[in-house]
Amino acid sequence: MAILQSQVETSNGFDIESLAPSGDYIATCLDIADEFGVTRRKYQSEETEEQDVTRMLFGFKGKDGNLHKIQTWEMKISGSPKSKLFGFLSDWIGESPKMGWDYCEMKGQGAVIKVEHKTSQLGKTYAVIAGISPVKTSLADYSDRVIPVDQFGASTSVQAPVTPSTDDSIPF
Repeated sequence: MAILQSQVETSNGFDIESLAPSGDYIATCLDIADEFGVTRRKYQSEETEEQDVTRMLFGFKGKDGNLHKIQTWEMKISGSPKSKLFGFLSDWIGESPKMGWDYCEMKGQGAVIKVEHKTSQLGKTYAVIAGISPVKTSLADYSDRVIPVDQFGASTSVQAPVTPSTDDSIPF
């Protein structure tokens, strides 16, 4: 017997046209997309819950000289030291992030990323960020090799619609 069930909402994130090559690269955080109140299935359950999630888009110049883009997996917005987001940010900035800090400040900042290829059960190959570290450490400084965001073209994130004001008293 087949039972119809409502589909859980999904987000594929940013539009990326090609598979990023594997390897270690100096990357730039191009965009950060937060989604609030997204319906997700609870861990090891059929029940659903509303979650706030984020994903980040990075760009880098490959060994072939071409610019490539790669995004993180979706991460639940959580300040728990056990969360994927907290771990990712800790690895990126080289220390635990402070509570109340706006991680969106990292847009435009550099990182050293390790790109690997993973194959899904359906046979599709994805590029994933397998590791991230600061662009500047006590052993190396790659900050002069970070590519500016504008060299990657327009951002592909979805912006909330803005309703224009009809108030003529605003001087701008």
